Amino acid sequence: MKNLYLVQVADKYGPNSFLPIAISYQWMFASTSKMVKENYQVADVLIEKKSPKQYVDDMVDEPHVMMLSSYVWNWEYNKELAKRTKEKYPNCLTITGGPHVDKRDKEFFTNYPMFDVAVLGEGEFASKELLKRFHKGESFNDIPHVFPKGGVLCPLPTRVQDLNIIPSPILTGFYDWIMERVEKEHGPQMWQVTYETLRGCPYKCTFCDIGDAYWQKIKMFDMVRVKAEIDWMAEKKIEYIAVCDSNWGLMPRDVDITRYVIETKQRTGWPKFWDVTWAKANSDRIYEIAMMDKEAGTRLFKGVTFAMQSLNQETLDASKRLNLKTEEALTYLKKYQEVDIPTYSELIWPMPSETYDTLKDGIQRLIELGQRDFLMVHPLVITYNAEMGQPEYIKKYGLKTVDVPLDTFYLTVDDLEDYIVERTLAVVGTNTTTRDIVVKGNLFSHLLIVFYYYGWGHYLLEYIYNKYGIKHIDIVEDMLEYFYTKKDTIIGEELLESEDSLRGVFERQEFWGRQVLGEDDIFWEYKGATSIVFSQNRDRLQTELTEFCKHKFNEDLSDVVRFNLDMCRDYTNIYPIEKTYKQDTIQNTLGLLDSETLILDHYDKEELEPLEFYHRAYHYQRKNRYWRCSYNYNK
Repeated sequence: MKNLYLVQVADKYGPNSFLPIAISYQWMFASTSKMVKENYQVADVLIEKKSPKQYVDDMVDEPHVMMLSSYVWNWEYNKELAKRTKEKYPNCLTITGGPHVDKRDKEFFTNYPMFDVAVLGEGEFASKELLKRFHKGESFNDIPHVFPKGGVLCPLPTRVQDLNIIPSPILTGFYDWIMERVEKEHGPQMWQVTYETLRGCPYKCTFCDIGDAYWQKIKMFDMVRVKAEIDWMAEKKIEYIAVCDSNWGLMPRDVDITRYVIETKQRTGWPKFWDVTWAKANSDRIYEIAMMDKEAGTRLFKGVTFAMQSLNQETLDASKRLNLKTEEALTYLKKYQEVDIPTYSELIWPMPSETYDTLKDGIQRLIELGQRDFLMVHPLVITYNAEMGQPEYIKKYGLKTVDVPLDTFYLTVDDLEDYIVERTLAVVGTNTTTRDIVVKGNLFSHLLIVFYYYGWGHYLLEYIYNKYGIKHIDIVEDMLEYFYTKKDTIIGEELLESEDSLRGVFERQEFWGRQVLGEDDIFWEYKGATSIVFSQNRDRLQTELTEFCKHKFNEDLSDVVRFNLDMCRDYTNIYPIEKTYKQDTIQNTLGLLDSETLILDHYDKEELEPLEFYHRAYHYQRKNRYWRCSYNYNK
């Protein structure tokens, strides 16, 4: 009996553990072969980043085959583990597959000698055939999807046509076996599931791994299976489901699946979150899904995405990106606002053909379309299998990259002890930007998002826009210039700290994120870090914003600033509270014509310690406008 080791590791945050979908599917399908089932046994499934040296030294059963699922968050780890394994057990067959295996790299085994076989694209048929032939001592040369050391890549044929021939790791009990083994070693875990109801994506975005023709057609698991797996998740009290379907709401049956998840949560309390990547073009179907969750009060979703990536037409053309038309976006954003469903948008910087000005213009356009809930501006990183990662594309758009640590936010210093740093290629320049402009764009985005979408200046910016007709981006640009040189201000300090940290990533190979609560703190994402500092220094922030307005407008807007900060939930307050403001303030922020006294409230009445509040407001629930108080008013 040959010993098989399955590896799909991810960073571990406290008692949270992800069940390994990709590598489980490989074994599930391979074991449908009588030969494989009778001649192989799974010796272990590794899901956490244990020390590779220690893990190999502690192996009880000699490994005959090790299969490693590789992506950007575990590639360096997998290389080290395979290297250590081959050093001690040179006859062990090391197989890697997954999105991070470069399907165009003819020098793969020269670059990565610790692997014996690379599997490209979907791996189920390849994994079964590899195990069968390894047992029989046969060549791997003509197996579809397989690139063997010393051989040639066999072309990728059509994908798995019927996904239902792949047994479910959930329904077969394989996940239960993994959970029992992990909890025997570590105690009870908060289990999380990465889950798919289908495979494929009809879009061709150049920055995405699945933007090529191979993934164009959509294949689906059947509904009986999907519902049974959801039942298992509820029975096992799985809190968080990360759905890896590319376009939730694209398929009509997504409505039925969502309805079943809602009914299951109402009946059992589980799962708590059904985290999805929404379809690229919003639709009535997505609205229907969001309304179901809203009306049921189940809070499955973190909001509805309007993922634009860019609003510059030249950039959209370069990235083959499909965006909502302006009128459609306006219609749907208004519909979600009317029923109080949070939405969020995503941009990427610096995209090809994007400039500092087009980035700002795109953000302003989003705000004016009605995106007042949340915005993320992600750094552009290049992956091997995306069209954007190919030499001809890089040359055409002048993409300049640096090899930097992966953005593993929310880890602690203890987590990083003996940590194998994962890497990624970050874009720091293009034909239309320079490195300094890229940093400036990140800094501008940081300031605007902190003030407008984390709430610290949301109503102030709205007041200035409504009263003086000055664009939000122009006020933030003025704030950037005003505070950047004022190192003695809390806003200026935060700008300089954030810039230094960003440059540290690009220029000094430092980790992304900032610690703001001491040496044992996690590495917070930058906007969350600044928001914590602002939360701890509300009076100072209020003074600085009031002084800025006096400088800019020669007018006392202290009442507007006070109102703005009152609308940002303070964990030390007991809500509801009554506040009085000038009518001018209320009129130009909330649009109320004859009200001065407001009753401010917040749906979360739980008394929180500071750290728990920071996590809710600036991490877990940041997309859901957690910062924002609700209001009632007396005429």
